[in-house]
Amino acid sequence: MNLNMGGQRFEDVKIPLIWGKRAILEDNTGLISIILLDGTKAVLEVLGNEPAPNIQYEVIEDGFKVIHNGQELYSFDKERRVIKGLSQKLPECEIQSGGIRIGSNILSRKKATGFGVGVAVYEQRIVMGNSLPEGLARLVV
Repeated sequence: MNLNMGGQRFEDVKIPLIWGKRAILEDNTGLISIILLDGTKAVLEVLGNEPAPNIQYEVIEDGFKVIHNGQELYSFDKERRVIKGLSQKLPECEIQSGGIRIGSNILSRKKATGFGVGVAVYEQRIVMGNSLPEGLARLVV
């Protein structure tokens, strides 16, 4: 996959940005989609800044919360393009026009080429240019 996202260039990567077990993608109009890759089948949770069909969610002041089995997983602020873990203990992620903010770190004007994952966000670390983690559903775009 080749795409620009948050001021970054991702070339020949399978997943540009993975937040825990969720792929985060930006389309060419700047809209964000989030896809859960945990298990055997990928599940679309956010499509073009809106809750995907068949996803349980709750509207909040600045966007919505994604809920699964009664548990609030994360919130998505569609104006600021911020993903914030609720029951997930992952750093907040903001897709800015000139960079990607992960917690207090800002990645700007970087290029990732030929990796399974361009940027991987975990609870305790951020990895640039990583192999594809095992056990993820296949992401097909």
